[in-house]
Amino acid sequence: MNETLRTIGEEKMIASIKSPKQFEKFLQSDVTTTFLMMGTLSTLDRYVSHLKRENKTVFLHAERINGISLDRDGIDYLAKRVGADGIVTTKASVIQHAKRAGLMTVQRLFLVDSDAVTSGIKMANDHEPDALELMPGLIPNVIEHVAGSVQFPIVTGGMIRKPIEVHQALSHGAFAVSTGDERLWASQGMKEDII
Repeated sequence: MNETLRTIGEEKMIASIKSPKQFEKFLQSDVTTTFLMMGTLSTLDRYVSHLKRENKTVFLHAERINGISLDRDGIDYLAKRVGADGIVTTKASVIQHAKRAGLMTVQRLFLVDSDAVTSGIKMANDHEPDALELMPGLIPNVIEHVAGSVQFPIVTGGMIRKPIEVHQALSHGAFAVSTGDERLWASQGMKEDII
């Protein structure tokens, strides 16, 4: 396991940033990893360089960045010019491009029904992302099932608003939790309650 994943596993928390206000709150938090879910072609490099100066790890949500094509050139731009550490995506082709560009990859899987779970597990096993994010993160038995079906870390996210929900996800096989709820970003203070 690489050092970035090891750090995420120790912290148990990933901040999902969707607005400039959350960006500032993240900078004040103890959490070191973000799923950046905002930005455009003209602002992205400033956001990422600011986060990198603060020693933060930045995964870009590929489908949420306006003005970036998710082909090989677009992914190369995110890796080499923007300086992202990794990407979050629902698309298998983006995972392959990102891996070739040297980015870490998180495949996002929406748990809408049992067919989505089955096909998501197959896609993840076929394309081998560095981690798999399950959305929403409030279904402990499905988290446990998926964690037993893949060989890489499971991140859960979506609709998690309480420490008990973080605890349930982690105790059922999640490696870490991603959330936009800033109250849960105080991972260092919550660590005893979560683990």
